[in-house]
Amino acid sequence: MNDNIKVLILAAGNGTRMKSNKPKVLHEISGKPMINHIIDTCFDAGIKDISIVLGNKQELIKKFIPQNINIIYQKKQLGTANAIKSASKYLEKFKGKILILYGDMPLIRKETIKNIIRNTNSNASIISFVSSHPKGYGRVVIDQDKSVKVIEEKNATLIEKSIKLCYSGIICANSKKIFLALDEIEKDKNTKEYLFTDVFKILKKLNIPIKVIKGNEEELKGVNDRKQLIEVDNILQEKIKSAYMKKGVTILSPDTVYIAYGAKISSDVLIASNSFIGKNVSIKANVTIKHGCSIEDAIIENGCEIGPMSRIRKNTKIGRNTKIGNFVEVKNSIIGKNSKVNHLAYIGDAKIGNKTNIGAGTITCNYDGINKNKTFIGNNVFIGSNCSLIAPIKVDDSSFIAAGSTISKNVYKNDFSIARARQSIIKNASARFLKGK
Repeated sequence: MNDNIKVLILAAGNGTRMKSNKPKVLHEISGKPMINHIIDTCFDAGIKDISIVLGNKQELIKKFIPQNINIIYQKKQLGTANAIKSASKYLEKFKGKILILYGDMPLIRKETIKNIIRNTNSNASIISFVSSHPKGYGRVVIDQDKSVKVIEEKNATLIEKSIKLCYSGIICANSKKIFLALDEIEKDKNTKEYLFTDVFKILKKLNIPIKVIKGNEEELKGVNDRKQLIEVDNILQEKIKSAYMKKGVTILSPDTVYIAYGAKISSDVLIASNSFIGKNVSIKANVTIKHGCSIEDAIIENGCEIGPMSRIRKNTKIGRNTKIGNFVEVKNSIIGKNSKVNHLAYIGDAKIGNKTNIGAGTITCNYDGINKNKTFIGNNVFIGSNCSLIAPIKVDDSSFIAAGSTISKNVYKNDFSIARARQSIIKNASARFLKGK
């Protein structure tokens, strides 16, 4: 993509229908804010010069925007035309093409962006789509002389509302001509806003032809409320999971599995039902994720078996051929290869070596009420069931800790450690204790 194109992304709307204190464009689609989806798609399309129009709560949104993007502030939300005009200081003297996109349209593909730019020369191009349920969209009207106009639904007649060809809001044209037309738009009497759709009447007066490019309704879906947020998220989830299955990942009951955008999953991985694969996850080849697992910000090396019902939290790395079993939680830890944490355990802020066994019910007591403390467990260690390891602590190679022990002191290489009360037996006393209850 050459330097003759600039992109303007509109993200200044209040998003009142989201019923949220968070700006609309920061709501996530498959684990990634909407605004970042559209920015990354522009980058993937080869576009380097991007500006974004922000309104209220701009400081919150700016934290998510790359530094090489120009930020423009719209002081008052007076309609789409006003939002675009707020960028006039930066763009109206630019002699190339400007492409106008929207921060709440996260599914648009780079191929669509490239297509509209390629089809825009001395003309203006818009992207439209045919919808069986066009309610809420502006309608595209192509007159007998092939001139094009767009009518906001709120201003459309009954006949115009029956039109199925809808306007996505996306337009590409010469920047100077767009801003020349914007100067002539007047405030709408009904909405008290400056409607960008009025630009088409003005472009017609300027003898600028408008090319209508037909797109896919699915990828042009906007997000205005929570229902649409989930609809768009479901569409992206379907694409993500289909792409993984084509690359050799088995996903059982895919409708029950959620995979965040940007996760990396190798071939010959099996993911069972009701599993959640979150952000910053890397799962290497031949891993089995049994049902009901939650994995976030973690690396799972080749040949591991996770679950069922395991939770792997952030900053965790699980070594090759290691087993993490049912109802085990691991956080901020490194577990070596060929180790086992099979049942009902909590491993937090720990480093565990190779070929080590962690018994059922064992926990690392990593928090003392003020600080998180580290637990170090070596290679070939056997830790029995129902042990508590009070950090900071080190359990060295080839040591053995007896079941039911609470360990607060370091255990050295080849040592055996037991820390529990001695069992007492009182002969023939059970009946006496039962009577006392």
